[in-house]
Amino acid sequence: MLKNYFKTTVRYLLVNKAFSMINIVGLSTGICVCFFALLYVQFELSRDSYNKQADHIYRLVTDIKTPLGVNYESASTPMGPAIAATYPEVKAAARVFMDDMIIQSNPNNATKEEIAYADASVFSIFTWPLLRGDSRHLFDAPYNVVLSESAAKKYFGNADPIGKTLLINGQQSAAVTGIMKDIPYNSHLRVDMLFSMSSLVNANWEHNWKSFGFYTYLLLQPAADATRLTAKLPAFVNANMDQSLMKYKLSIEPLKKVYLYGYPRGHRTGSSESGSINNIYIFSIVAAFVLFIACFNFINLTTAFSLKRAREVGVRKVLGASKKQLVFQFFMDAVFLCLIAFFIALLLAAFLLPLFNRLSGTTVSTNVFEHLNYVVCLLLIAIVVGLLSGIYPALFLSGFRPVNSLKKQFMPGTNSLLFRKSLVVAQFTISIVLIVATLVVYTQLDFMQNQTLGFKKEHKLVIDYQFDRRINEHAATVKQQLLNITGIKESCLSSSIPGTPNNSYSVFLDDSHNLQQEIPADSYYTDDGFLKQYGIKIIAGRGFTAQYDNERDKVLLINQAMVKKLGYKNADEAIGKRFRQFAGEGTVVGVVKNFHVHSSQEVIKPLFIRPANGFFTCLTLDINSDHVQQTVNLVEKQWKKIAPGLPFVYFFADEAYNKQFVAQLHFGRLFICFSALAILISCLGLIGLSAFSAAQRKKEIGVRKVLGASVMSITALLSKEFVKLVLVAFIIASPLAWWAMHNWLQDFAYRIQISWWLFMYSGAAALLIALFAVSFQTIKAAIVNPVKSLKTE
Repeated sequence: MLKNYFKTTVRYLLVNKAFSMINIVGLSTGICVCFFALLYVQFELSRDSYNKQADHIYRLVTDIKTPLGVNYESASTPMGPAIAATYPEVKAAARVFMDDMIIQSNPNNATKEEIAYADASVFSIFTWPLLRGDSRHLFDAPYNVVLSESAAKKYFGNADPIGKTLLINGQQSAAVTGIMKDIPYNSHLRVDMLFSMSSLVNANWEHNWKSFGFYTYLLLQPAADATRLTAKLPAFVNANMDQSLMKYKLSIEPLKKVYLYGYPRGHRTGSSESGSINNIYIFSIVAAFVLFIACFNFINLTTAFSLKRAREVGVRKVLGASKKQLVFQFFMDAVFLCLIAFFIALLLAAFLLPLFNRLSGTTVSTNVFEHLNYVVCLLLIAIVVGLLSGIYPALFLSGFRPVNSLKKQFMPGTNSLLFRKSLVVAQFTISIVLIVATLVVYTQLDFMQNQTLGFKKEHKLVIDYQFDRRINEHAATVKQQLLNITGIKESCLSSSIPGTPNNSYSVFLDDSHNLQQEIPADSYYTDDGFLKQYGIKIIAGRGFTAQYDNERDKVLLINQAMVKKLGYKNADEAIGKRFRQFAGEGTVVGVVKNFHVHSSQEVIKPLFIRPANGFFTCLTLDINSDHVQQTVNLVEKQWKKIAPGLPFVYFFADEAYNKQFVAQLHFGRLFICFSALAILISCLGLIGLSAFSAAQRKKEIGVRKVLGASVMSITALLSKEFVKLVLVAFIIASPLAWWAMHNWLQDFAYRIQISWWLFMYSGAAALLIALFAVSFQTIKAAIVNPVKSLKTE
């Protein structure tokens, strides 16, 4: 009997190829998209959960309240060790300081790497398994380094790297003391090289409570109460830090919440990853929308096309089939079709997984079967969809009297038509919301990349020479030698350039009440050519040039954001005000127009610019755009003469700045892809329903043609029903789309305004999509010879 049911199901699907294909393509696409969305959401939510002690790990952070606002910092050098020594509920503490270096194991493989200085205790806190090396003596000396498997392979191939050395910045040797497993991709902190903390921290730093920039992690005892420890921290701060000028507040963040909920903190901005919980919500909602559209398309089409089987039901009943057998057959047809769609979805997911990883910008998964729980969940969804879509034909059609079925004396009820129309409205409401959202996301990303940044970034070759003294102590000579190269137009030196990590230091400045305030701020140390070369405008006072060389340590430039923070009404009021920093002091000589030091997603923060040779590490060259590679080759050749042994590591300023948008670009691409697939599935549903509608009204079309109706008038008649449904969907979707995208845009400091034309374009696009989906079937029905439409069997 089962064999007969199976044969009947296969025969039915083969006879109705178009219906079967539309349903399979729509549902399999929906399941595949939902699977990828689940992988992405799970990956983002699982950040740092690979750590076996994750529930007991906390990040120590500092909020610094000044008279001019709150600054969000990490922890200072002595905080972690002091807290571990003071409070018994802290089992271990570890500091991590992010940086970058030029690393090489031979003259031909020099690479700029993101690295971290760390305490040896990181291995007792984080689950970073050590594969080789003695865990007790990893960081016994300065410039001991532990490599990840990937880094060991990259620099030493298959050889055992333990005891071998790496060359740092072309000068310093570092001894490899251990090999660890690669830190998982779902970590907010991910590097391939860990250097001993003693490589960075000297005796002065160890006791400097204001030397912030250290990510500090605390491992609490299993029975410790984090809330109680937090309550003890104010007393700890008061005992160790001067609270007279600024108020320091220490708190601890659960490790699992750092990525999605923690403020970006750190001495070098951009040194750890942070995510957006709003993006997680959006992906979850879009995935649910796609699956909803796919599932209800399937149910809608299955119930609609089941009416064509009324005569089949009559014949079966005449031949002795029971209602129970008919019910089983209809359920089997629907579930079998869903299972086909499910297995096709799995094949699609396996095939497209590498592409999905590239679009998401990370390795979300390497195998679809790594997450069997999601596979089983989607299988159950497919079966449930099959059962739901089989209910109507199984219970409604199987109850027909054979005579009525054979004579086709039945009509779908009003409730049935209303149900199908409601589903079409729901589908296109979602589609219009997604079209509006796609336009907003695309427009915002385009705005971020192309808005006025306040500086020039095109045609700038930047050499990172890692503070090499041969460059800084002979800066004028080096620049002149490079300017002699054909294709080089300008040059300057700086501690950083816009779009790359920069240091943040405190500076004491007079505010509008003539009181000196200590302000942690973005800091740029540059030579006198930096402002001109990067096109940064001075709006008050002056810059610093060679003619003021004798006062270089006594001048300071600030930006408009700093002027505002100090309480001045205009930039001119800040000129001549006093400043103090480190051992020097002087006056503010100029104010520069705000420019984006960091991503245009962030508010422009207070910034100061000082001329200070010892901080320079970036050499920027303006190059002729006609022969870029040829010019780069000439610069490299000259570089080897200027600084023998120092690797030639360079990048382009525009590419470095655009890297800040990578995470948002990946989000935008995934969102657009998912939205496009949702709209495609809606189209498939409309194609199927329009074909069914045309078939139902076949005789009406024949009569109208006999009475002189044109093809266009019949097409318009059949399309009118769907156009009305799209217009209803547009009315419902518009306020929903505005609300959703208005909330999404709040994550951006500089954002577009949601214009009315976005809704008009979206509505028009949805209408055109609907007409395109419907027109093929309606025109096909309208041009049929009326003799064929009107004849009876």
